[in-house]
Amino acid sequence: MKRPNIIGIIGGTGRMGQWFKAFFEKKGYEVLISSRHTQLSSKELAQKSDVVIISVPIRVTVEIIKEVGPYISQEALLMDITSLKKAPVEAMLKYSHSEVIGAHPLFGPSINNLNAQTIILCPARGDTWMPWLKEVFKEAHLEITTPEKHDQIMAVIQALTHFFLLAFGTTLKEIPFSIGTLMRYSTTNFQVILERVLNLNNQNPDIYASIQFDNSFYYEQVFPSCWKALERLKKIIQDQDYNDFIHLFSELPK
Repeated sequence: MKRPNIIGIIGGTGRMGQWFKAFFEKKGYEVLISSRHTQLSSKELAQKSDVVIISVPIRVTVEIIKEVGPYISQEALLMDITSLKKAPVEAMLKYSHSEVIGAHPLFGPSINNLNAQTIILCPARGDTWMPWLKEVFKEAHLEITTPEKHDQIMAVIQALTHFFLLAFGTTLKEIPFSIGTLMRYSTTNFQVILERVLNLNNQNPDIYASIQFDNSFYYEQVFPSCWKALERLKKIIQDQDYNDFIHLFSELPK
């Protein structure tokens, strides 16, 4: 099985970059990092590394791939770990001659290990590095799919979920009760949702914006369907249509 001598992480000073740096170093690999804050340039890192991981904000991912792709060896592996896959994988295929695998870790940098975590892999060119990835990520649950299917599923799993959490949090700002007051009266469901909303304060809003704006399947299909459902529910409530409300419940997923 092919193994890397050097793993390079572009964007390695960020939180996810630092997490993967520590992860690979614990497994005995030499890890190089580059960013705007390092002396080592991304192009130099690309030339030196057997595996190059792009860990930068979604909005600049394609730009960075275009910049470093030509410097990566044909025998090396180029992969990204952003939340969208179609555009980054297309860029990696276009601007490099290396093997290409898109990856999406479905966790943040606060976890301690990969147990019970999911990583999505989207192999796009070559097959010699996949056995190593399966081995190095063996503690995680791996889902292997296409970039297109990944983005379609994430339009629901991430973008739609984030939309409702943001709407819920924004609504709470408009009502005349403090969080403390609401918590004294809260149900378990409210507590669970509020915890998710409050956790948004610890997240990077740029990532959430890209997930809302840059996933074409979301804003072309999922979001319109969501808005249609909201308009229907709004009309049912305004019309006090009890029968249609009951009918809506009967249509929910089972």
